[in-house]
Amino acid sequence: MKNTKTFYLERKKITEEGFTLIELILYLGLIAILLSGIIFFTWNVILGGTKSNIQLLVNQNIRFASKRISYEIRNALSINSLSANELCLASSDTVRNPTRIYTNGNDLRIAWGGGSTNCTGMTTDQLLTSSGLVSSDISFNDRSTIGTSQNVEYTLTVSSNSDRQEWQHSRVYTETVEIRTDQ
Repeated sequence: MKNTKTFYLERKKITEEGFTLIELILYLGLIAILLSGIIFFTWNVILGGTKSNIQLLVNQNIRFASKRISYEIRNALSINSLSANELCLASSDTVRNPTRIYTNGNDLRIAWGGGSTNCTGMTTDQLLTSSGLVSSDISFNDRSTIGTSQNVEYTLTVSSNSDRQEWQHSRVYTETVEIRTDQ
């Protein structure tokens, strides 16, 4: 009888030190749930940062392009020509005369110089928006009143070029600018 009791006590010590199968399954399940939550949270933080950077890029591009276009229109002498997606402005500065704002593919561009009245033979041509990261579209409308003022309305659309949803962002900006008459 003494041997049986000793064996029972030794066996009890062995089983109390380990985990049962149910405890092991519960602990593994809790760890799996915890790790899944951490992984999903980390991906949301990473993708949220990426989306924020894309929004910032689009907003910076539309802000810079709109301010530059407004500046060029305000400081022009007159409108040489205006079409749906191209504007040619006469400038008092001979180096910047004429100034052309247009789209080429997905790029919004500004060109100047050359001295022509129809915006051909430009000497300088630059991008107004980031190439490859954003696509741009612009449309111009003549809102001038005869004999009173020269006004140009433009609508600028800047979008990110991406197939992934979290990297897509688009902004539209419309402004009407009057050419200064006090130059």
